[in-house]
Amino acid sequence: MSGARAVFVDRDGVVNELVSDPPESSLSMQDVSLIPGAAEALKRLASAGWLLIGVSNQPAAAKGIVALEELEGVQAHLLELLTAEGVRFDDFRICWHHPKGVVPALSSACRCRKPAPGMLLDAAFELGIDLAGSWMVGDTDADILASEAAGCRGVLVENERSAHKRDGRGRPDAVVPDLEAAADVILHIR
Repeated sequence: MSGARAVFVDRDGVVNELVSDPPESSLSMQDVSLIPGAAEALKRLASAGWLLIGVSNQPAAAKGIVALEELEGVQAHLLELLTAEGVRFDDFRICWHHPKGVVPALSSACRCRKPAPGMLLDAAFELGIDLAGSWMVGDTDADILASEAAGCRGVLVENERSAHKRDGRGRPDAVVPDLEAAADVILHIR
């Protein structure tokens, strides 16, 4: 299939800072802050013609930790911060589910929760994306396994705060310290 090239980007630990101990996703708008250099890296990728597709697991509502509306506010606030920096995602997909969730409507073993490739496959189908020519950038094994299952290349961001979500199951095409370095890899290799 020939089509658009995309960079699928995980959110927490790649674009925005992880919070709490152990480090996890932001649960309130006040906790959201961009990782230095992330916005510039995303702008470089977009300027080079790559579609930017956000893909993120956000199970806190399914687990009963916080209301879904609060998580939707976190997402909206993150997009506002990125817009203020001149970044616009072409699409942003979020999986709100968790197989062990306590909220029935969100408790499922869905096809969208990474490491399943559902978010990537659906975006590719809807936006005409060539998966073989695309990349996934994430900080966990689930991100890399999703890229492998979808048929695109993967870059692992070795954020030390997300090391507890890596056990070596994924086989990334590149390992980098941050999104800026991931953009360098993608723009160099194409």
